Parts: sequence; structure tokens; C-alpha cells
Amino acid sequence: MRLAVLSLLCLFAACFQEQPADRVWRCSADQPQCPEGQSCINNWCVKDGTAMPDLAMSDGGSTDLASPPCLNGFPLGSKGVWACRGAFSPTGSKASALCLNGFKLCVDGSKLTSSDCQNNSTLKGFFFADVPAEGTTGSLAKCAMGGNGSGQMWFGCGDYQGARTPSETSVVGCKSFTRISYCDPGIQFICNSTDLRLDAVRMDNSANGVLCCPP
Repeated sequence: MRLAVLSLLCLFAACFQEQPADRVWRCSADQPQCPEGQSCINNWCVKDGTAMPDLAMSDGGSTDLASPPCLNGFPLGSKGVWACRGAFSPTGSKASALCLNGFKLCVDGSKLTSSDCQNNSTLKGFFFADVPAEGTTGSLAKCAMGGNGSGQMWFGCGDYQGARTPSETSVVGCKSFTRISYCDPGIQFICNSTDLRLDAVRMDNSANGVLCCPP
């Protein structure tokens, strides 16, 4: 019996070690086990020090507490923002459809810090906000206002996976965001310069995704 218990414990530990660091795990009061550095909050394992949003406040209190803001994602920062992975397209599943349970695409970075957005070793992807950029270079990217290059860069957090040219940090920035990613059909990121909404953009690389903010 003792050998069997030890075997199960080893198997349990091995599972956590083999999974990506940003994998979201289910837990409960009866089974609160989480990977090292995470705690069980609202039936989900979250990184220690991360504030989980009060999902009961969404949609007039009708949201299921056991349901996260997206199907494939993880908390980012300490103010309820989630990084949600997935491809999106204006003719298929739009970017906004990746956010669930009352959460919406983030339209500013007020709930995130610069370190939240630039920790590429943790994010392992670029997560877009609904904030288009314009400018002649990435380092000078600013809020898109219909000027030169409008909609050909987008603000968000992280580093675009699969890009030939890495994402950049803008000196100017927009709405508390400074990280930008370039539109490029070669990396499955196709933008629309006449419609400056993330829902009008196509991004086929599911290693990246969107930022979902609490209601």
C-alpha cells in the first residue's frame, strides 16, 4: 500500500514538471494540490501573488465561479487580466470571442505593469490588446489615429511566436502599452488598415492570443 501511494505521488509530481509553466490547473477545497509557486483560488491554481477576478460579479452574478475567462489561458499581473491563447479571424472566430464570462478585450494597459508585459520567458507568446498602433518604426509606435502605418502594428504584451522579426518596445507607447507586434502575412498575422478593430484582424498562430480584462 505504501509503495502504491508513493508511486501515485511521484506520478502526480511528474505531471506538473512535464507541463508548461503557464498551464492552468483545476483544484478544489478537497484537493487543493497545485504546482509549486501556485495556490488554489476559486477552484483554479494561480501563481502566488496573483489576484483572481471576482467572477461572481460578472453578468449580474450569473457567471459560474468554476469557469475561467478563457478556454486556454492564464492570469497576467495582479488585477484580474488574463492572457488567452488562440487564433482569430474577422470571418471566423473573432478576437473578442476568446474572452468569456463577461471579460472583454483590453483597451488599455492600466491593469498591467511593464514587467507583466515584457516577461517573455513567462508569456511565451504575444497577447494583443484592442489597441492599434501607427508609426514609421516600432520604437516610435504610438496610438493609431489614421496616420502613417495605421493598423500595421498592434500593442499588447509579450513576444510574437514564430516571428522573423521579434516584437519591439516602443518609446512612445499607447494607453499604458509599449510592446508592439508587426503585421506580416508571413507570420500569419494579417491586419486591416481601414478597420482599426482587433476583430477585423486575422491571426492564425494559436501560440499567441489576446488580453482579456475583467468587466
